[in-house]
Amino acid sequence: MTIWCPDISTASGPIYLAVADALEADIRSGALAIGTKLPPQRELAYQLGVTLGTITRAYREAERRRLLRGETGRGTFVAPAEIEASPLIPREDRAGELDLARNFAFPHLNPDLAKGLARLSRTPGIERLNGFVPSEGLAHHREAGARLFQLFRLSADPSDIAVTCGAQHGIQVLLQALFRQGDAVAVDTFTYPSLLNSAPHLGLKLVPVPMRRGVDGRFLAMDPEALGRVARTEGVRGVFLMPNMHNPTTHTMTLAEREELVQVARLHGLKIIEDDPYTPFVREELPAIGELAPELTASIASISKLLSPGSRIGFVHVPREYGHAVRNLIGESTWMASPITAELVSGWIADGTLKRVLQEKRRANEARFEMTRELLGGGRFEGGPDKVFGWLHLDPETDPGAVEAELRRRGVASLSSRYFQASDRRPAPFMRLCLGSIAGGIEFRTAVTRVAEVLADPRPQARDLPGPVA
Repeated sequence: MTIWCPDISTASGPIYLAVADALEADIRSGALAIGTKLPPQRELAYQLGVTLGTITRAYREAERRRLLRGETGRGTFVAPAEIEASPLIPREDRAGELDLARNFAFPHLNPDLAKGLARLSRTPGIERLNGFVPSEGLAHHREAGARLFQLFRLSADPSDIAVTCGAQHGIQVLLQALFRQGDAVAVDTFTYPSLLNSAPHLGLKLVPVPMRRGVDGRFLAMDPEALGRVARTEGVRGVFLMPNMHNPTTHTMTLAEREELVQVARLHGLKIIEDDPYTPFVREELPAIGELAPELTASIASISKLLSPGSRIGFVHVPREYGHAVRNLIGESTWMASPITAELVSGWIADGTLKRVLQEKRRANEARFEMTRELLGGGRFEGGPDKVFGWLHLDPETDPGAVEAELRRRGVASLSSRYFQASDRRPAPFMRLCLGSIAGGIEFRTAVTRVAEVLADPRPQARDLPGPVA
């Protein structure tokens, strides 16, 4: 461990920023090499004569700048200059790989783009779409968003909707609109991978909250009592929920589970972000969280998994008091989502293409789920015929990272639990397998068969987990 102690005697402004700036300067100059272990926060605070909270903020700011990485139970280290590309991001050089990792939800069944563009070219007044439009989007595009939200079980007012560049952009905008730097946001112990990176980079602290388990070991919703506890003890200001097809566990909350969480949120004044891009696949129609608590909830609807990831169109529906903030943040980040692709998507929503494609994808997904259960065993594979991915339960002593690596060696991409874990040192014995990214049925069977073969091999012992990966 390096005894690093910067000179901040001449610093002006917040001390935590001075410490972060000194860290960055020493890393850029080579005085702190990649992999160097930094002093514990309490020790550095003592050396500098400042509070522990000041050093905590400094390290957090340095992590936001991608200068440091924390490893649970080991300490804080100078991060590599180049961060390894996330396996969630598609790459052109993966030809021949059997993809069970990325949840693209049957893109080979997406609507004919050439026909959609031909229709678009005949749109009256199309030239307007080639100019600037309001940051929240045109009125008729927001009305299309309201129709889409109906599939997400939400009665949405178009005046409270804004068009975003997909769901991930929507999440970024809502995190900034609803919270301030330093705020704590509750998440499930397993959660959406991109959130594990994006929230800290915005200066937000993620607080993992345990999920309930059924008598059969299957995952249920976030524990409402635990949520109330972290609201009291850790100052949590909001919560991120996926009620209809939790990613990665696949759980669909019951009405009682939704109402319990809403009750806790109301009691503690927690803001809710509801992100559930797979909701239209789920046949059970339960009210959205935004329907149960409209005054607290910002909801996201995305078209990527349903029709067109290439269009990069999503919609957010927010309580009216946050409307101006959302519009401004969209304007500051990208000015506007593309009105051209918003028009393309709006046409597919209006002319019935969305419902037709969704029916085709549902049928394909049912067949894939039954095939997977047959090959892996129904008790092992948590999911359902209307769930576009499954949560694979491994034996407790199995190292999911070793399973992932062996599958990669055999030409199959998968994601172990570490990509979803918001905490814990040991990798939990689970993996997410996606049903729709492989186009061919024969190729899909081959991929799942290889998973079954790897699971039949001797299982390596679990190793310590270096930290959440996104």
